[in-house]
Amino acid sequence: MERVAIVGAQWGDEGKGKVVNYFSGNYEWIVRFSGGANAGHTIYYKGKKYVNHLLPSIIPEGDSKAFLGAGMVIDIEQLIKELEILEADFPGVSSKIYIDLEAFLVLPYHKEEDGILEELRKNPIGTTRKGIGPAYTDKVSREGFKIYHLFDEKLLRERLEEVMYLKKNIYKERFNFTSEEIFNYLMEQKRKLEKLNVKFTSAIDMAQVFRNTSVLFEGAQGVLLDLDFGTYPFVTSGATMAHGVSSVGFSTFELDEVLGVLKAYTTRVGEGPFPTEEFGEIGEKIRKFGNEFGATTGRPRRVGWLDLPALRYAKLRSGLTKFVITKADVLNGFDEIKVCVAYDVNGEIKEIPSSSYDFFVGKPVYETLKGWPDTNHVNFLKYMAFIEEKTGIEISHISYGPKTEEMCTKNDLIKNI
Repeated sequence: MERVAIVGAQWGDEGKGKVVNYFSGNYEWIVRFSGGANAGHTIYYKGKKYVNHLLPSIIPEGDSKAFLGAGMVIDIEQLIKELEILEADFPGVSSKIYIDLEAFLVLPYHKEEDGILEELRKNPIGTTRKGIGPAYTDKVSREGFKIYHLFDEKLLRERLEEVMYLKKNIYKERFNFTSEEIFNYLMEQKRKLEKLNVKFTSAIDMAQVFRNTSVLFEGAQGVLLDLDFGTYPFVTSGATMAHGVSSVGFSTFELDEVLGVLKAYTTRVGEGPFPTEEFGEIGEKIRKFGNEFGATTGRPRRVGWLDLPALRYAKLRSGLTKFVITKADVLNGFDEIKVCVAYDVNGEIKEIPSSSYDFFVGKPVYETLKGWPDTNHVNFLKYMAFIEEKTGIEISHISYGPKTEEMCTKNDLIKNI
């Protein structure tokens, strides 16, 4: 049975949700293995737009089931909102959602902590303030709460008393939550989830199921935001690369493909290095044509030309085997397209960053290609061929619009030219 991971090959927001939705009908299980509600995966189904921050990008009326893995930090309130929106249009869809009992919870005070810490930083990270970082911090410092705590009220109360005591002594008067308040909040959210008929299980119980069926693993954010290998400290708090499937009990060696999703240009939300960023008229044009505003925050995204050194870095870090290129249509009408082919790092020309440090100090070295009027033009084919040649990775599919059906294989595109 085929097992494929789809990850972002840049700084997130590459259009992974649409790509997963496009492929999801071919898989029995769609699995989110990391991240939280800081992700914003947008899909269009039957003419309506849905933005999922936690739910895997399944086809609501399809046969695929969805699994939220242990590597995630789950804001139950946000999850319920997403489920209720889908339930209104597709009754019964929630019964296809399974949650790992080992997944961690994002609690109301995590969002408060997120804001406090961001305000105190001399150099803000640009966090979404969704409580992701503090939730992962509590996970590592052994002060977190797992899904299974919802089903043992005695244990939950005991842990809340202990953790609330610590939080109050750390944040003093800025911490306004009580253990009873959080307990009641969690019990209310649990009742809502159970009413929606969501299933609770574990990767251990699901291991045999997953190994005897087809699975599509849906990553969040992008390789360049990975906690270990991204542009630290301007990164997310979890694993964004294919190795994150280990939280569901899989090894990357068990994957048949790792698809890296990239835009035809580059974007970034929040602070941090961005070697190819465009600030002037070109940047505004790309942002306008691409509608580059965050699905989670609504903030204008930073935009720039395609960065091949970053893609080569992503390929090596995450074991990418194929590319899916999105928003190809956004560059329609440009007379010239610039592509970064290397970095000048303190006088040394590098085609592949040695470490994430090179993203901070590298200056882009560009080549200029001819633009195209539309994606059915030969110059767009040359653009894709250039990317393939310079990265050593084949482009398998092209997305040329926001709708799920506005996507095709590269071979189909070639036939139409």
